[in-house]
Amino acid sequence: KRTWPRPSARSQTQTRAARNSHSMMDASRLDRGRWGKIKDTGSAMAPEDSGSAFKFILLWVGSTAAALAIGWCSVRPTTCVDISECKEQLEAVPGLLNAGVVCGLVTIFLHEVVGCITNYMTAKPLETVINGVMDAFLPSVLVCVTFGILILENADLVLGTDAFLIHTGNDVGQRGTKPVNTIIIVEWLITVPILIILAGHSALGRSLAEVSVPLVVTNIYIVISWCALFVVDDTLRWAMVAVAFAMYGWASVDMAKWGVYFLKEAPLGVHTRRLRPALCIGLIVIFGFYGGVFMWSMMGQMTSFQERAWYTAMNVGVKLSMSMAYRAIRAGSYHEMLVSLVLNQNVPFQRGEVSGGSLCRFYASDMEN
Repeated sequence: KRTWPRPSARSQTQTRAARNSHSMMDASRLDRGRWGKIKDTGSAMAPEDSGSAFKFILLWVGSTAAALAIGWCSVRPTTCVDISECKEQLEAVPGLLNAGVVCGLVTIFLHEVVGCITNYMTAKPLETVINGVMDAFLPSVLVCVTFGILILENADLVLGTDAFLIHTGNDVGQRGTKPVNTIIIVEWLITVPILIILAGHSALGRSLAEVSVPLVVTNIYIVISWCALFVVDDTLRWAMVAVAFAMYGWASVDMAKWGVYFLKEAPLGVHTRRLRPALCIGLIVIFGFYGGVFMWSMMGQMTSFQERAWYTAMNVGVKLSMSMAYRAIRAGSYHEMLVSLVLNQNVPFQRGEVSGGSLCRFYASDMEN
């Protein structure tokens, strides 16, 4: 029989403390302060009081509404059905694509809602036992909101000429008019900030104050890009496009820094250590693809149906990718929580030795790493 020396009570306490402070530390609890100091927030995300959250929402809604109001009053868009050329192009766009998307999104939306409710009901009794267990539900709720907004957008596009918020735009060089799907722009102004919150605040633990800057900048350049579609003067139009892409670069640099900070701060053994920064980088890349489709369509190199198909495919793909990523993050978080609970308990183990047939018993709490 093999004998195991029993460590002292002090040694056991030190072992548990080291294990808890290093091996089981969740990097998603890390939050870099305004001046670069790292603090442990104690939950899956940086804790924000109700005042900070209210200021963040007020800044988001206020800046977006102000930019949209200024842009609307500046370009005064005309409804597409009022212009015969634009109406003909709109009638040529089949709504079958968006109808199929609605059917698929409704199924995904119901699946997300049922899963969110079930997880909430399961974890609610553990709220007083496990610290921060309820914080993991905010990303699930935000994902459900994005799918809900996407369903409403595609349901509107199915209506064709009766669709809401479709206006008449101009091609570069004044070669003619084309439909502008303003309803897609409105959907972006709601869901893109949610995606930034999911990638920056929920996944990487950045504070709402830090997330607010790229969020506001992104919504402003979306409005500027939309206004450029109605400008007749090509010089002014290209100047607005240049400003929009410059603001995209500004927001992208800030978002990329979140991923770099996280990789520097997070321990090597933390769950989904590479996936979470990849969310920010993925958003930067896909926003660039959106810009490419926007440019190609504005220059008249893409039909209205092709533009809508590209936007629809990317809209659905981004939301699905975010949903799948958060399922992986949630699974890793639950696994780490279970391992932490097991390692902090005195669990008896039994090991059988094949050669001698003898059985030695020992306790996990009596062993040191």
